[in-house]
Amino acid sequence: MLRRHRLSEAVFINVALLLAGAIVAALYAWSGLYDVSAASGHNPVVAWALHATYEQSLHRHAKDIHVPPDLMSAENVRAGARLYSETCAVCHGTPGKALSPIGQGILPMAPTLLAATRRNNPQLMYWVIRNGVKMTAMPAFGKTQSDQAIWQAAAFLFDARGITPERYAALTSGGAGHQAAPKAAQ
Repeated sequence: MLRRHRLSEAVFINVALLLAGAIVAALYAWSGLYDVSAASGHNPVVAWALHATYEQSLHRHAKDIHVPPDLMSAENVRAGARLYSETCAVCHGTPGKALSPIGQGILPMAPTLLAATRRNNPQLMYWVIRNGVKMTAMPAFGKTQSDQAIWQAAAFLFDARGITPERYAALTSGGAGHQAAPKAAQ
């Protein structure tokens, strides 16, 4: 009986602490004390929590996506390069150039994708491009681009890690825009 009483007391204390923590967090959010300015950055705990949540969510949602067998064809990489040049470069930059004021001014700052030292798999890139990422200024291009165009952008990004300015210029020059049509209005 005493053991059962202590267990009930421990459960009550834990629930009370959780409830008190939730009330304090709600009051803090409601007070406006948290600085939401993109210029000030996140504190390390918030930055860690947001990044960890992003990584886990991304891997969970992208795990069952099947990559097209011809993804890395020269045609897809070139079309993806042109799409990147038209829609992504304004935030993520181009080889040999600094990020634009837009890419530098958002929080988190837009990654310089073409200078990346790691290579994400195409499924992860496809998911991010298609669905966007909340609270990062990364739009969901699945609303405006076809799946084919999104896969082409993923192919280019997978192929282009460490790309030189000369190769980038060769891939993005010539032709009128990317080859895949935008998504039809519904």
